[in-house]
Amino acid sequence: MANQSTNIGAHSELVAATALLAAGYEVARPLAAESYDLAARDPVTGEWATYQVKTARYRPDRNAYVVYATRTNGEAYTRDDCDYLIGVLDDAVYVIENREIGEYWVSPDNIDAKWRKLTVGIRKETKEAV
Repeated sequence: MANQSTNIGAHSELVAATALLAAGYEVARPLAAESYDLAARDPVTGEWATYQVKTARYRPDRNAYVVYATRTNGEAYTRDDCDYLIGVLDDAVYVIENREIGEYWVSPDNIDAKWRKLTVGIRKETKEAV
């Protein structure tokens, strides 16, 4: 049976994949263990990128959200590891460019300006009458 931390991580990965799909991305998961969790193809540029998914946490002592971006050995993810981080905060999904630092902090007032939020929702197609 998976522990709670594993379950939380799996949930964040599913939420991130769902948000990418809803935004029109093509999404893939590696078959073998890699330093990234997901690969996705941008619907506008057609370019593939790799994403490491992390659960964002609120730190009331600093009035800020944080995404811890380190591997199990404590080292920060490099650009060779992944192009972007995805911070999942409840059901909100934020894409963060990998700057090769171990922690990404943002205040609640600046979260939408500093981190790119993926909008989760159903895309509606319209059909014209013939």
